[in-house]
Amino acid sequence: MYKYVTAERLDVLKHRKIRFTPPVNTNDIFEVRQTFDLLAGPKLKEFFAERVDEIDVDEQITEALKGTPLAGMTAETVRTLFSVTVGGDMDSMLRAQIGSFLNDQFFPTINASQSIDNMLTKLGSDLICLSLTERFDSSPMWAHYAGNSSGFVIAFDTNDALFLRGEEGSRQGLQKITYFDGTIPELMDDPYAALMSKQLDWQYEREWRLYLKAEEAAEIREVGNDLVHLVEFQKTAVQRVVLGLRAAASLEAELSELLERDYPGVGLSRVRADRTTASLIEEKIF
Repeated sequence: MYKYVTAERLDVLKHRKIRFTPPVNTNDIFEVRQTFDLLAGPKLKEFFAERVDEIDVDEQITEALKGTPLAGMTAETVRTLFSVTVGGDMDSMLRAQIGSFLNDQFFPTINASQSIDNMLTKLGSDLICLSLTERFDSSPMWAHYAGNSSGFVIAFDTNDALFLRGEEGSRQGLQKITYFDGTIPELMDDPYAALMSKQLDWQYEREWRLYLKAEEAAEIREVGNDLVHLVEFQKTAVQRVVLGLRAAASLEAELSELLERDYPGVGLSRVRADRTTASLIEEKIF
């Protein structure tokens, strides 16, 4: 995966720290937007109904009686007392009450516009992300994110520990961005598309993201009104560095020295424009 940066961002390689940004602070003003009509639609309601059916009522009764004068009473005795005094089956009535609460109070509350907005804002603030792309040879990306081709691209090895998050080293944090306009019926229809998506205007970026919790940052700096979250990476995370076609000779010299000194084995190359094919060609420097 590739990260486009401006010439001034040599500090990323010098200090081996890269900025992760909360989604609410990215350059897409609609980054955190409502992409689903309902948070709790039929699929989520069905999921809750299945969980209610799986409740072990006897276990819940035993837990509720702990620390009370009735702690020695068996669940079966409680069931019998309930049937005699209230009438009816305890399990059915308990599940019916939970179902009534979910349908009459819980689901309408979380589907309210303000609740969804609060959830999205919190999610967009509590997480931080590193935006990467599938391509190093995208002319719009060089123009928009690498100083109009005067900067460079860092090629990251996604098999490195930086990307292997979660249980058994899975790529739990690295997610492909979905691009679509409009909304889907409910969150459960496609949670990744709903929460990790951008509008179609941005699809040229071919973006992937590495998500972390904000507290996982190695360093947090205050810059103006913003918090800058820096995450450390090992030298092994860098596969190669690619210079833009307008990168200055001084940048090439500085990068050459830095890589040879601190990143042994990491290659340096430069892109050039092939006007016959309207494409960028990578040429190896070392």
